[in-house]
Amino acid sequence: MSAFTLGGELVHYEVLGRGRQVIFVHGWIGSWRYWIPTLQYLQAKYRVYALDLFGFGDSGKNPDRYSLEHQVELLADFQRELGVPKAAFVGHGLGALVVLEYTRRYPQNVARVMLVSLPLFDTGDLDRRVPVRPQAAMGRALAAGSPLTAPTVPSASSAALREALLEAARARTDPTAATLARPPAPIEPAPAEQRPQNPLQALITDAESMLAKAFKRSEPEYDKLNIDVLKTDGRAIRESVATYDAGRVLDTLRLLTIPAVVLHGLDDPIIQPPSDAVWNYITADKENLLPVQLPNVRHFPMLEYDLYASLLNDFLDAPDVSRLEIKERWRRRTR
Repeated sequence: MSAFTLGGELVHYEVLGRGRQVIFVHGWIGSWRYWIPTLQYLQAKYRVYALDLFGFGDSGKNPDRYSLEHQVELLADFQRELGVPKAAFVGHGLGALVVLEYTRRYPQNVARVMLVSLPLFDTGDLDRRVPVRPQAAMGRALAAGSPLTAPTVPSASSAALREALLEAARARTDPTAATLARPPAPIEPAPAEQRPQNPLQALITDAESMLAKAFKRSEPEYDKLNIDVLKTDGRAIRESVATYDAGRVLDTLRLLTIPAVVLHGLDDPIIQPPSDAVWNYITADKENLLPVQLPNVRHFPMLEYDLYASLLNDFLDAPDVSRLEIKERWRRRTR
């Protein structure tokens, strides 16, 4: 068992292998443990880490650390503590939300992302919503921590841009400088007139009932996951979805400029797969974002889909995700 303390709270993680670094972040059901088959597959050429978020597995159970805000900052502290200046990230469910927001705040720390079972909902205005488009100035403003709101992103002030440029200059000589230079802006609710939508609170309730939806008791995965479900503090689940905003998540995806895969099982009983309208909105004119849908797969592709680790390996190896060969065993949607 590997661990460090952060503000008096234990942070548990495991690490295997050598090579380029990949960090895995679990979801609402279970802990780092269900990543084991994937970690073992990749360890021959990657250095792979899997950690327990606060309130899950063997990490600390302090309710003051359970918000999405604190889970995001846990990733920043994790990279600093382990001396990992830049890594690929793989997030699942809750982990996908944490990784997405972390990438928005700390783009300099993230090489590429795979977001598995990320909650994506139709906001009802996708036919007229103006997709945000990444710009150089916008990227610097995001690095400086300016909040994201939907459907547009406010322009950064010249002072914010100057500060972002100074941080970027420091980062060229010290990879952790941009992270340490100043705290990022907290996750803030969108203005009232933008009508934030949070359908996630009705879907994400408690780990026991979600596990019962994900697997039957007769399936071996049920008992394996239940070991860590029993360690989960239900308050961590409730806090993690309290600030969810469907529109902001869609627009954050629109802003990603790094290689990204958004992967869903088509039979997921926990997080409904995105509609075609959602897929079209987040991928329009974006060569760096690849949607993948897997038939006959539920909430845990890493446990249910035999070729998941191979699929992830192909993504990690691909120099250009837009040219990634979609092999027949991958079931990608067509538009």
